[in-house]
Amino acid sequence: MNWNPFKRKTVEVPTLVVRHDEMNYALTMLADTFGDGMTADHTGAGFTCQEADSVARVLALAGHKREAATWLEGHASGDEGDDSHFIYKNERGDEGRVMDGDEIAAYVEELAA
Repeated sequence: MNWNPFKRKTVEVPTLVVRHDEMNYALTMLADTFGDGMTADHTGAGFTCQEADSVARVLALAGHKREAATWLEGHASGDEGDDSHFIYKNERGDEGRVMDGDEIAAYVEELAA
């Protein structure tokens, strides 16, 4: 028997074919949904920072930076303490606050880079 436990079987990955126009339309619909201020305010805080960043990154990479920022502003409104979108004024952690609009816009630029 010639069995090698370290040899992997070659598995072919299926090719994903996505029509460009359909993907753009779907991403625009996603941006319209998550970039809506009411949706962002009412549901954003229910997402973890990592989840909110993932949604924002997809939107930003698809060219919907304004919607990504709106989404993160809604999410960040519920952030506190050790959350990603919460800033402290000094190293001791006194007087922290949620990122403001300009800081979120810069953060979205970083996500899209």
